[in-house]
Amino acid sequence: MPDRLSIGFGRRLRSTARSSLSSPLQVLQDLSDLLGAWERRARERRMLAEMSDHMLKDLGIGRGEAVRESRKPFWRV
Repeated sequence: MPDRLSIGFGRRLRSTARSSLSSPLQVLQDLSDLLGAWERRARERRMLAEMSDHMLKDLGIGRGEAVRESRKPFWRV
């Protein structure tokens, strides 16, 4: 009969093997999410830069704030 330590060790090996198989998939998903967020942020900043003063006022944003935000690189929050 196996002792408790060896049973626990076997469980850890199986769960580690499963997580290592899903890990590359998770990395790809995380990368895809990051690239999507960067693309959305860049698009939104371009749109913000093109808005009229009237549209910015409706959003409660001044021209200076819009300019500062639109000049930020896409990777910066």
